[in-house]
Amino acid sequence: MHISRLSADNKALIPPEVRDALGLKEGDPILFSVKDGQAVIRKAPASDTAYLRALEGSLSEWSSPEDDEAFDDL
Repeated sequence: MHISRLSADNKALIPPEVRDALGLKEGDPILFSVKDGQAVIRKAPASDTAYLRALEGSLSEWSSPEDDEAFDDL
């Protein structure tokens, strides 16, 4: 088991052993899932990345400062 700490700006270092085991390198997208109080981290497959990039372009209508303020506390 490997331990990391959450910083004041909500960032955590992924330990080198975990990065190596997942084949992660700088800039790689990663996925998080939570079930029954446990989190799982995994490298995002290329197909997931392509889908998310395509989806991101369709959500521009919700990227105004007003939207940010309305959804800020969710």
